[in-house]
Amino acid sequence: MKKRIFFIALVGVALLLLPVLAACGGSETTTTSAASPETSAPSTETPAVPTGEAAAAADAAIGAVTKSDAIATPKTIKPGVLMAGSDTSFPPMEFSDGKGGYIGFDVDLCTALAKKMGLELEVVSTAWDGIIPALISGRYDIIMSAMSITEERLKQINFTDPYLPGILAISAPKDKPIADAAGLVGKIVGVQVDTTGQFAVEEVQGVKEIKKYDTILAAFQDLAAGRVEAVVNDEPVNAYIIETNTDYKAKFANTGAIVTDNSYGYAVTKENTELLAALNAALKELREEGVYQKILDKWGLTGN
Repeated sequence: MKKRIFFIALVGVALLLLPVLAACGGSETTTTSAASPETSAPSTETPAVPTGEAAAAADAAIGAVTKSDAIATPKTIKPGVLMAGSDTSFPPMEFSDGKGGYIGFDVDLCTALAKKMGLELEVVSTAWDGIIPALISGRYDIIMSAMSITEERLKQINFTDPYLPGILAISAPKDKPIADAAGLVGKIVGVQVDTTGQFAVEEVQGVKEIKKYDTILAAFQDLAAGRVEAVVNDEPVNAYIIETNTDYKAKFANTGAIVTDNSYGYAVTKENTELLAALNAALKELREEGVYQKILDKWGLTGN
């Protein structure tokens, strides 16, 4: 669920594929977890922070954020630190900088949110399929991972006010475009496991096969190899992946979309009402001060 992104550079990740078959909603479902020797060779490009005036303005604004007098510093697992669990393979939201650190829209926004609360951000790289249980078990304070707010998730955890709206892109070959959900009928579709992309495709009756991947980059590798006919995932992420990979840009595009009601939010445990209130107050101040908009502009996103 995302918006438009136009930058350069992307880390390609080679993942091996181990199929496990299971029935799902009348469609055949394949879950892939590690790597297949057939997977196409990854890009060797290193991801880069966007450059230019918008990036410079955002970085300066984030650097200037200070502790808000109106927000009491909430208790955290590690005093003085906001630990954020994140699936760090989801550009442009959160991904490796190639130097042992992490960059992305969420990293920038949560760095500013942490500073507003008198804290310092620490990213805890976490596999997507265990990200909610790890929050509940106390591994980190928040989930910072482009997570959509859904009724099912709200049964387990709480979310901040929405910080991005949600649209799912259907990415397909330019010469075989798929415009909408109906166009997925009879197709083999790649999704990231346990995401709104997966859930949306499962609602489409007649999909030939749903292939689930641990990371969305692996789904795109299979799209390039011809093992899936489309990838359904958050719009800005798909746009970024295509725009920053020379081969993908020549062959693929976001040819269609599935509109959803699920905006993004940062997640906390049900019990942590103090942190939730502080995050919402900090987000409100960043919007009012223009910092939020500058971060959106840096990453080429449209906010809400």
